[in-house]
Amino acid sequence: MTTKEIVLQVIDAFDNNDVDKILDLFADDVIWTMKGSNLTISNGKDEVEKFLSGMEDVKVVSSTYDHLIVDGNKAAVDGFIQCKNKNSEEINMHYADFYELENDRVKILTSYIVDKKE
Repeated sequence: MTTKEIVLQVIDAFDNNDVDKILDLFADDVIWTMKGSNLTISNGKDEVEKFLSGMEDVKVVSSTYDHLIVDGNKAAVDGFIQCKNKNSEEINMHYADFYELENDRVKILTSYIVDKKE
């Protein structure tokens, strides 16, 4: 599978809140750093699964990506995501994700999250 195909599968898994698929696409020792209003660092699938299970009240309503740039085993994606929390409040964010793959799995993911300001 190509880097682009893997990254598109990750995006699709996040869009569909498919935690099992996300974990399947991540390396066992994945390092995921999220930067933005909250800083979260997850090292390994167990921490990623724990983080994602804490997000089960947030559902993706829609998501788009503007650019997907691939260079070998690295990729960069930016876009916009709309979510709703358990109180049906909208959460709108711009994002940029930087991927590094190893053995067809996401080894490093750095995510930048910026809340959309009205």
